[in-house]
Amino acid sequence: MTDRARPQWWLWLTGITAVLVALACGVVLWSFMPPVVDFVYFALAGWALLILGAVWLVATLIGWFKYRAWRWSAAAPVFVVATLGLVMLSVPSRVAFALSEGALTEAAAECQEATENRTIGVYRIESVRKMDGGCVFFIEGGLIDGIGLAYLPNGAPYLGDPRFDGDFGYKEYEGDWYRFVQRF
Repeated sequence: MTDRARPQWWLWLTGITAVLVALACGVVLWSFMPPVVDFVYFALAGWALLILGAVWLVATLIGWFKYRAWRWSAAAPVFVVATLGLVMLSVPSRVAFALSEGALTEAAAECQEATENRTIGVYRIESVRKMDGGCVFFIEGGLIDGIGLAYLPNGAPYLGDPRFDGDFGYKEYEGDWYRFVQRF
């Protein structure tokens, strides 16, 4: 069956759904750029994907049973599977860090304490503090807890989850860099 035999509304619905799914997947990838997921954006994109998934399912079923067409509907799941694969392989956070490592290392060498928002590399930094023999960069995200990257050339004082309120939990990230969560 040619595209002309399919109604325009179905083609538009399928195309718009695929574009919106691609945008929501882009937000998911963006929310995984920080070393710890930016939960607010991830949750919003997740809800959008659930709603769009329902629209996609209806459009796909109509396309399959009524018009014997499914190829137009295949784009949305391809975007979702690709996004899932990229997130599982930590590609967004690794790429963001690779793009930002030079600027972060330069900023860590000076470690000028600051509380105003600024951008270093691709990260939106909320504050910078000298701590534990190194420099700690608080990155936007993390819902309630503080999250970010720490440059600790002498190693982290503690590896693992935070043990109590206000405590930092460090995990190795790359070289002298550690990601951290500060429990609220």
